Formats: sequence, C-alpha cells, structure tokens
Amino acid sequence: MKPKSLQFYAARARIAKAMAHPSRLMIIDALSEGERCVCELRDVVGADISTVSKHLSVMKAAGI
Repeated sequence: MKPKSLQFYAARARIAKAMAHPSRLMIIDALSEGERCVCELRDVVGADISTVSKHLSVMKAAGI
C-alpha cells in the first residue's frame, strides 16, 4: 500500500477541525436527511441565522 502524503492528512485534519463543534454536528445530521434552509437549521441548532450561516461557511471552507 502506498503511503499517504502530508497533504492528505492536512486535508483530513481541516475537515475534523471544522466538524469539532456540537452545532456543526447537528447541522451535518440534519443535512444528511436532505436539503434544509437556514431557517430550519436555525431551529435545529437553536441559534440565530447569522451564527448558523457562520457555521455553514466554516464547513464549506473545509470542504464539507
């Protein structure tokens, strides 16, 4: 088996870091069931829309 590169593990670390927040895990669970609008995710997370939007931005930047 070919050894994986440092870039491979760096990308995995970025994804893990982006997921390492309870609200983001709740968002991922909700999205695994299908598309949701931000207002629905707001209700799932229990935060305001700007906070949910920021969480989505962090996850998108990490490639989630």
